[in-house]
Amino acid sequence: MLNSVDTVRANDNTLTLQPMGFGEILDAIFSLYRKHFPLFFGIAAVDFCGTLLVYFLGRFTPNFPLKGLVTDLVLMPFGIVCMGGIIVATATVYLGKHITIRDALKRTGNRFWHLSACHLPWNLVFGTPRIGIIFVIVSISMLRTESISYLLTISFLVSVPFSIPLPINLWAIINSLMTSVMIRQMWIRFIPIVLTPFAIYFAVRWMFATVVVLLESSVIPRAFAKSNELTRGRWWQTWKMLVAFSVLSFAIQRIIVITVGFIFMLTKVMGETTSMDILKWMVMYSIESNNPLFYLIMRWINTIVGTLIFPIWIIGTTLLYFDLRIRKEGFDLERQVNNTTATPTRIH
Repeated sequence: MLNSVDTVRANDNTLTLQPMGFGEILDAIFSLYRKHFPLFFGIAAVDFCGTLLVYFLGRFTPNFPLKGLVTDLVLMPFGIVCMGGIIVATATVYLGKHITIRDALKRTGNRFWHLSACHLPWNLVFGTPRIGIIFVIVSISMLRTESISYLLTISFLVSVPFSIPLPINLWAIINSLMTSVMIRQMWIRFIPIVLTPFAIYFAVRWMFATVVVLLESSVIPRAFAKSNELTRGRWWQTWKMLVAFSVLSFAIQRIIVITVGFIFMLTKVMGETTSMDILKWMVMYSIESNNPLFYLIMRWINTIVGTLIFPIWIIGTTLLYFDLRIRKEGFDLERQVNNTTATPTRIH
């Protein structure tokens, strides 16, 4: 039951919801984002405000052992609220209705704890493979310091399918925690890579739990059960779409940031920089002391672009949720029947 999104006729035209292919979903993502850019940008700005807050906390508060972990945890609610707002906004405009930034965030706030409880496990399983890859590569690089750049480049490329900008920076949190408690046992670092196959499986099966808990006002167990139902028999197709969203978001962000970096290099507005400086920053986020201003500006450009890119995969996930409901439940037929009535009705 889709409780939180009422169906109404938009401009007396019936919205026909039909199963979509890969290209159609991508086209719908960018079409919705372009047509409703102020809406999505306003919601995404919440996450950017959180990033600013964490930056100032990190810069102006005194150092203490768990400082990095605390600041990462402070950022979490901003990302979760932002993600929920984008889900609500996407569903609403996709069904032909209007919604404001405030209303989207308010609906998310009303379901914040349910949303968090659904998203935390999914964030964990989707982030686990990337953490495992990074830990393994870093551990190997500690033994072979002469090839660290090569190994980090491999790590960078292999982890691209898991590079969706998630609301919770699991890598930073775990890294801060491990550093704080001084966990040095090498075998612990390999646990995530061992768990990777299971993590990938559940990343697909639980993919729509956050969408369900928001749009259907479901209890948490029911949200996970519904996500399992939607992905049953379509695991591979859903996994390929998830990877596509990740690679697409990553590629767009990197292309824009690198383009800006090369403009800086050619115009020399940030001093002397080379293409190798840009590539180093792209792969390793290394900061060279000979031009700290360039890397500081690049870091903030990356953050700003990341904020703009953030809605893409969430819009895609929400549209994929509708697509699977149409395929599983004949959602388009019910929607057309409901739209023939003169008064607003709910989808059952």
